[in-house]
Amino acid sequence: MIFEILVPTLKIIESLTTSARNSYEDKKTYEEKLENASGNDVYKYVLLINVSALEGYVAQARLQAQQSFNLSKIVAIAGFAIITVSIGLSVYLTSIGNQNLNAAYLAGVAGVLTEFTSGVFFFLYSKTLGQINLFHDKLVDMQKTDLTHLSTHRNDKVDNQPAGSLVSPGDTGNP
Repeated sequence: MIFEILVPTLKIIESLTTSARNSYEDKKTYEEKLENASGNDVYKYVLLINVSALEGYVAQARLQAQQSFNLSKIVAIAGFAIITVSIGLSVYLTSIGNQNLNAAYLAGVAGVLTEFTSGVFFFLYSKTLGQINLFHDKLVDMQKTDLTHLSTHRNDKVDNQPAGSLVSPGDTGNP
C-alpha cells in the first residue's frame, strides 16, 4: 500500500525537478543567444528568458507544493494513529480496572495537536496552490504577449513591402 502511494509521488517529484532544470537550461541558452541578438530578436529573447524563468519558478513551486502535501498527509496519518492508540489505550486501561487514564489523555491531546499541525500544513499547501495559479496565469499572459508581438512584427513586415513584392513571380496580378 505504501509502495503504491510512493511510486506516483516520486514520479511527480522527478518530473517537476526535470521541468525546473530544463527551464533553467533554456534560460541560459536564451541568455547566450541574447548576447548576439539585434533588432527585434532582442525583444524576443528577453521574453523567452522571462517565460523560461517563470516556468522554472512554477515548476519549483509545484515541487514544493507536492512535498508540502506529502508532509501534510504523513502528519495527518500520524495524528490519526496517535488518536487511535489513545482511544485503544483508554479502552484497554478501563477494561483492566485502571482508573488512571493520564497516558491515554496525554496521547489523545498529542493526537489532536498533531491533527491541528496537519491542518496548518494543508492550509499552507492551499496558499501555495494559489500562488502557483497566479504565476501560471502570468505565464499564460506573457506567452500571449509574445505571440501578439511576433504576429504584429510579421504584419509590419508585410505592410512595409512594396506592392509588387506581394505578388508571386508567376502571377500577373490580373483576375
